[in-house]
Amino acid sequence: MLTRIISGVTAAAILVSILLLPPIVLAIAVLVISCVGLYEYAGVMKQRDIKVVLWVSWIAALLLAARAYISTLPAPDRSEFPQFVESLFSGTALGALAFLAVVVLFCGIMFGKRKLKPDDAAYTLLGIAYIPFLLSYAIMVRNMDRGFEYIWMVIIGASVTDIFAYFAGLFFGKHKLIPDISPKKTVEGAIGGAVGCTAVMVLYGILLINSSGAAPIDPLHFALVGLLCGVMSQLSDWSASCIKRAAGIKDFGRIIPGHGGIMDRCDSYLFVAPVVYFYVSLFF
Repeated sequence: MLTRIISGVTAAAILVSILLLPPIVLAIAVLVISCVGLYEYAGVMKQRDIKVVLWVSWIAALLLAARAYISTLPAPDRSEFPQFVESLFSGTALGALAFLAVVVLFCGIMFGKRKLKPDDAAYTLLGIAYIPFLLSYAIMVRNMDRGFEYIWMVIIGASVTDIFAYFAGLFFGKHKLIPDISPKKTVEGAIGGAVGCTAVMVLYGILLINSSGAAPIDPLHFALVGLLCGVMSQLSDWSASCIKRAAGIKDFGRIIPGHGGIMDRCDSYLFVAPVVYFYVSLFF
């Protein structure tokens, strides 16, 4: 337990430090986490005799992180990049790269002397969509106008939900929610996580975002985004449990003492970052 607490506090301190630094630091951190997460994902898939093509996955992670950072920078900062660099990460260019990735994977199936199977290509693409694509939205949130304030909503959406769900389940949990996937999850814990996230998000919005001197935001929006994050955070966590359960393992890895792999700590963020980005873009 002591090891778990020390690791958790250390990880929280590193996370806060990254968020306090310029946005490029978060972009680099997301890229590193994505690459490590893909490595862990490949290891899990190997348990099912599926070969994830890591070099394709890592290149995709680099391109997705770069696109998320460059394409969402404020115009004055984006102008520092040469025009051809910015054009590399346009929608058309990224579509072309996605097309090439699919072609390369199928060439591996056709000409790789059966070392690569269709399932391998499919799970490689799933890993890219599941990890670096979803995590890239954290970079995009940070680069938004008032992004420093909004990125903390991602942290609240994932971390606070997890805390409230744990204690609500511990003290009130009686009805199993998804025993085939995660035996310890309860209906009461899920409700507690969503309600707790909603309450903390409203408090954060009123006390910090709306007191910053900028145009105030209707507290109802904080409640709605909090509820969405509370639900999506748990769905994100359960999706990772589905992958581990299918592979017959408990953790993605051992990189964080007492906590498992990087994906065991970041799984709740995968669905939350896009929710915050889309909601803020549409309604704030």
